[in-house]
Amino acid sequence: MMHHIRQHDGNITVYLPLKERDIYLVGTFSQWQVQQRFKMQSCGGQLILTVPFEPLNKIGNSGYIEFYFWDDAAQLPLPIPSDLSAGYYFNNQCNQGHNLLLFPTSPSTSELLTIADLSNQSLTIKQCETEFDSVKQLANFRAVTGGALAPDRLYRSYHPVLASRQNHPQLKSIEIVRQKAVRALFEQAGIQTVINLSETTSELVQAMETAPDSAYKQCWQERRVHCVPMAYETVYFMSDRDESFLPNELGFQSGIREVINIVASQPGPYLVHCRLGSDRTGVVSAFLQLLMGAEVVDIEQSYLITNQLGIGEYRSFKLLRHALVTSLGVNCFEPEVDCVGEYLATLGIFPEIIERARMHLAGG
Repeated sequence: MMHHIRQHDGNITVYLPLKERDIYLVGTFSQWQVQQRFKMQSCGGQLILTVPFEPLNKIGNSGYIEFYFWDDAAQLPLPIPSDLSAGYYFNNQCNQGHNLLLFPTSPSTSELLTIADLSNQSLTIKQCETEFDSVKQLANFRAVTGGALAPDRLYRSYHPVLASRQNHPQLKSIEIVRQKAVRALFEQAGIQTVINLSETTSELVQAMETAPDSAYKQCWQERRVHCVPMAYETVYFMSDRDESFLPNELGFQSGIREVINIVASQPGPYLVHCRLGSDRTGVVSAFLQLLMGAEVVDIEQSYLITNQLGIGEYRSFKLLRHALVTSLGVNCFEPEVDCVGEYLATLGIFPEIIERARMHLAGG
């Protein structure tokens, strides 16, 4: 059944040819939760919902607003129309289906073709080590470069001891291989300081009780693994404030303040990681790249390499751009402007600490 969307006077009206059913719009704008304000109302033999556009304007991994129609009685999303043109929906591994896309302006034919191609690519799941070009690609382990960053000074990776997709039927085996690869590369790189963005200290203590012996575990035992937990929602959509999306975690500003203090006070080489090493790791790595004067091309390349990880999910650079512009301003990618230095000063970080962090990342 084909839905229709009309934009008018800053509002979005969605029409669905159904009668008297409890149908909700669920999407990026509702944290994928059923919310009463997005319930469709029966009117003239169909279901209608009119809402302001701005509350909906929150992009997903595709780089666009994503949603589906939730049938509350069936406790299932409605299937997408079989005749819906490619480009108007995007693969979603999390719900084993597709999400519909909402565009702020009418997409061009070339844009729809690109979306369709990326959606197809995001279906790819790599289950064997031989499907990867290198062990580093398997582990999502790489040096972060750009600007004044010294070679092999800052790294990013998948989590060394906690699998992100341990219950996924196609990924649970390769996750074990992936973690082993991360630990080996960790040791080879001679990592001295770790910034863990995914667990609180107490959560990591519990995980390390059963973790295999490794250089990472030794690093943790020597108190060189620093926990700076921030949620996906926090780094992407709450980077303009110091409010945490999840309890017992840090807001964006507190998290960034902690990261800079760690880099300024601890020796390198440094490793930044979360679970996948894509979202939270991507934002913090990009922030440090900007601190060191990296160009946008270096930042985008480092971020998009994660799409080769083979977990069946895609990340658009629009997500990262949104997080950085929201926190640092629209001119944050202009190399002649020290947006990061000015931003860190507003967080109360002393100039000498900022410069020490820069010096450490430059190899000093």
